Amino acid sequence: MVVEKHIADIPKWVALYTRSRAEKRVAERLEESGVEVYLPLIKIRRKWSDRWKIVEEPLIKSYVFVKIRRREQVKVTQVDGVVYIVKTLGVPSVIPERDINYMRRLVEANVEVHVVDNTQLKNGARVRIEEGWMKGMEGMVLEDCQDGNFSISISGLDFSLVLSVQRELLRVLE
Repeated sequence: MVVEKHIADIPKWVALYTRSRAEKRVAERLEESGVEVYLPLIKIRRKWSDRWKIVEEPLIKSYVFVKIRRREQVKVTQVDGVVYIVKTLGVPSVIPERDINYMRRLVEANVEVHVVDNTQLKNGARVRIEEGWMKGMEGMVLEDCQDGNFSISISGLDFSLVLSVQRELLRVLE
C-alpha cells in the first residue's frame, strides 16, 4: 500500500481536452494555479483581409498537456475551458516525458508539422479535400497507402474515380 501511494504521488504528463480555441487561456489559468503546463505553439502565416500575419497556434488543437499527480486531476478539470482529461479505458492516458520532449524539439526547430488524427482516417471514412484544386470534393477512404497518401472514391453518376490525396489535405466528415 505504501508503494501504491508513492507511485500515485509521482507527477505524470496527461492531456487535457479544451473548448475550441481556449488552449492559451486554459494554459494561462493552469500556470497561475501552479500546475506545470506545456502548450506546444507553432508559428503560422495567415492571410488577413489586407495583409499577411504570423500568428501562434496550438500544434494540436484543443489539447493542453499538464504534469500532475493523481490527486490533482479534479483541480485541473475545474479550470474554466477544460472539457476533460483524455482517458483510455477510464484511466488518464499517461504521455511519456520523452514524447513531450519530442514535441518541444519539433516546435523549437520551427519545422513545418502536420497533425493528423489517425483514429478517424480509416478505410471507409467519409472525407472532404480541404485544399488545392480539388478543394471541396468529398469521397470515401478506400485504402491507406504506404506513402502516406490515401486513395479515395468520388462517386458520381454510376461510377467512381479513384485518386491519391495527401492525408493532410483530408478532413473526416461526421
